[in-house]
Amino acid sequence: TTTVALGKITMAKAAGERIPEGWALDKEGNPTTDPEAAIAGSLISMGGYKGWGFGLMAEILTVGMNGGNTSQDVKPLKAPEGPPHDLGLYCLLIDPDSSSDFYNRLQQIADAIAQDEGARMPGQFKVEQDPVELEETVWGKTLELAGK
Repeated sequence: TTTVALGKITMAKAAGERIPEGWALDKEGNPTTDPEAAIAGSLISMGGYKGWGFGLMAEILTVGMNGGNTSQDVKPLKAPEGPPHDLGLYCLLIDPDSSSDFYNRLQQIADAIAQDEGARMPGQFKVEQDPVELEETVWGKTLELAGK
């Protein structure tokens, strides 16, 4: 994932504004504050080289497991015409109840985060959403794929 959403760069371009340094590279790989050069180039990975490594791992799973296009082969996502993007999708389904200690360990982590001023768990303080409803056949197929 990138430091910033492409939409923020597109909005800066539309407003005639510069973007902050550290968001993007031009097509030659040089840092840029020009939104147009950023759109023609690439966005910087969140978390520097470690974030890039996580992104690479995600790409290996999505491309390697299902044959979708590599990130280098994906055409611009907002292109007005052209063939489908053939993006890969990889779902990792985890049943937290399969580990007897999962919820206790999660609470320990949440408690440690709560001790740092301003820090919070992802999703904390957000309004709880309604559960997703699935047809029984879809849920059954999910369980079957999970080997349950």
